[in-house]
Formats: sequence, structure tokens, C-alpha cells
Amino acid sequence: MHRSNWIPITTSVVLFVAGGVAMMNALEGIEWLVDQRYDIPEVTVAEAEALLETHPEDWRVLDVREPDEYAVSHLPGAIRVPPDAGSEAFLQTVGDQLADKRVLFYCSVGQRSSKLASRMQDVVREAGGTGIANLRGGIFRWFGEHGPLVNADGPVDRIHPYSAVWGALIPRDNPLSPTVDQTQDAP
Repeated sequence: MHRSNWIPITTSVVLFVAGGVAMMNALEGIEWLVDQRYDIPEVTVAEAEALLETHPEDWRVLDVREPDEYAVSHLPGAIRVPPDAGSEAFLQTVGDQLADKRVLFYCSVGQRSSKLASRMQDVVREAGGTGIANLRGGIFRWFGEHGPLVNADGPVDRIHPYSAVWGALIPRDNPLSPTVDQTQDAP
């Protein structure tokens, strides 16, 4: 992914944070910007949890973050797909798992996942998928609303902040609390 795609949103984050706006408002601002930029259906954390709990067999959950972010934690059952995946790589990773499934994309805040979902809409449909959605606010919102997280060792209660600037958007208690993995460098 080209960092230039992040400039408008990063600038907004800096303005929100520098302006002293509460953390929740800053993430809501990013959610609004993502919603304005991409024409992808979104589901809230509450909606996603209900759908995944009542009809897990109808969904394929895709984590659109870097390997180090995914390794810290991810949604249960999520499959990691690189943010810059092309159609061929996307199909090699999940193509055989899309038939008759809705696909839920997520990343840290919704930017990378919306971008990939936008590029893969037709690919998902051609592979037999029944629709796509983006998790509004991404894993930051999911974590903030206490959604379950796992890693290779089992359940966890921490996430990768992506970077110090983006980590300031994490809407749970103090974003620099021990539940946020500060040991990882930004990708």
C-alpha cells in the first residue's frame, strides 16, 4: 500500500488528537472519513458479533493487516490477507472458501480493509461469495467494545497499535495501557 493514500486520514487523526478531541471522537472521525471514501457496506461490532455468533457458517472473516499485527491478535477464525493483495493472491488465499459466504473484511480502523474490499467485490462475487461488508472501526473498535480476540496461543486481550499515532485511536481505557502491544514497530 502506498503511504500517500493515508495522508488525508493521517492529517485528520493528527488534527483530532492535537485538537484535544476525546479518543472515541477521533476514531469516529476516521470511521466517517472511511465511510465517505469507500462505497462498502459496513457492520458495527455489535452487528458483527451477532451475525458471527448466530450464523458463523455464513461468513468468512478476513484480517487485512500485516503479519506482525495479525500475530499479536485477530478476530477468532480470521484469515489474514495482505492489504495489497491482487486478485490472484487473494483467490489463492481464500478463493476456495468463498462459495455461499458473506465476507467480512477488517483492519485496524477500516481504511485498508475497505480499500481491499472495494477492489475485491467482483472477485468475491465471481468466486461464489454472496456479499461483502467492512467492520466499522476495525479491530480498534472491536477491542474497544471488548470483542473476543485470539492469537496462535489462544484468547488474548491486546492488539497491535499499528503505530504510535494510530494507537492513540484505540478506544479502551488508556490507549497506552498494557493491553496494547507496544513492543511491535509499525509495518
